[in-house]
Amino acid sequence: MRAILEQKNLELLKDLNMLSEMLLQAHTPSELRPYQDQLMTKCNELRTAVDLNLRYLSLDRREIVNNILTFTQQATQWVRLLSSRLSIPVLRANSSDRLCLTTISWLHRAHSETAAYAPAFASGNCAVWPFQGIAPIYYFPIIEQHSLLYQPLLFHEFGHFLYRCHEPEMNDLVRDLQIAIDDILIPASQRNDRYSDIMTSQRQEIAYTWYRWIQELFCDAVGFTIGGPSFLHAFSRFFGIRDQGDFYRQPNALKFTTHPVTWLRVNFLAIRVEASGFRDLSRRIEREWRTVAESMGVHEDYHGFYDESLKRVVLNTIEDMVIEAGPRQFQEAEAKGKECLPDNSLVHLLNQAWQVYTADPANYPMWEDRQVSQLLNETCVPRITV
Repeated sequence: MRAILEQKNLELLKDLNMLSEMLLQAHTPSELRPYQDQLMTKCNELRTAVDLNLRYLSLDRREIVNNILTFTQQATQWVRLLSSRLSIPVLRANSSDRLCLTTISWLHRAHSETAAYAPAFASGNCAVWPFQGIAPIYYFPIIEQHSLLYQPLLFHEFGHFLYRCHEPEMNDLVRDLQIAIDDILIPASQRNDRYSDIMTSQRQEIAYTWYRWIQELFCDAVGFTIGGPSFLHAFSRFFGIRDQGDFYRQPNALKFTTHPVTWLRVNFLAIRVEASGFRDLSRRIEREWRTVAESMGVHEDYHGFYDESLKRVVLNTIEDMVIEAGPRQFQEAEAKGKECLPDNSLVHLLNQAWQVYTADPANYPMWEDRQVSQLLNETCVPRITV
């Protein structure tokens, strides 16, 4: 066993040296260097741990072999994680990443729970890996990476990271919702027969499905809470006429899914938007979605996974979750996006982008290029000392 462990730790040293060299040689924009520094620090920590394993193995003491095995397994897991996921934002980096990195950095700094986490992202479908061991990794489509218009979609993904930061309290709220949904769906008189067993199973499937659904609705609410109208514009335009599944799914396609039907998400977003004073915008987005649905011959039907009887308890749960997470609230002046603010708010710029695009889409690209250039030239992200 000693020979096996010695060989494995020598391989780990080789892998760590290779990875460290690759990280050092990567051409990273300044906004990504804090994350790069943290990866280098982790590599150095692992190298020290592996050297210690080899030193202990040289003592040739059987009673510590099991401990060395455990330490070697832990180091192996970290090296695999660094190689497969954590190093990707640095090794794929280029100068065009700066806009998304600036958005993520601003998001993290605006919240006390996340201020210490460096920004990192990779290309992919909109998502986030809410890893607290070093930093979360966001995923964002290549085209949208370059546009101010779609930066607000990152606010939704940030909501998932806020959920992780408050996970015990959030899970309690979600469990309370599941219990409430089950209670609401129980019929006034239950029959003690096979039909009753089937209905009970269906209620449990619905309640379980809402474990994921409510998290997505919460993250949508976080997106609007931070970004104001810009988030609704970005969300609706990104998903608008992408696929019929955004408007309707068969019952079996709803059960145990991670996301509600997008049309349902839009409906809950519209409620929040109207309650915040943007009635015209809320009604317009709802009309657009309904128009598309009608053109496809789709009628709103969630097959019991949602109906009006659940509306109030779902809204209350979303509100409780937002209060628990405490995302930064957009200001009225930021939502208007027209006058220049002294702090050059990112939310102000994103709302202004949608106003300019809506008013003059032909000339918008030139305006966006100027604004992005100015934003990045004024952005200076210091290194994070670990």
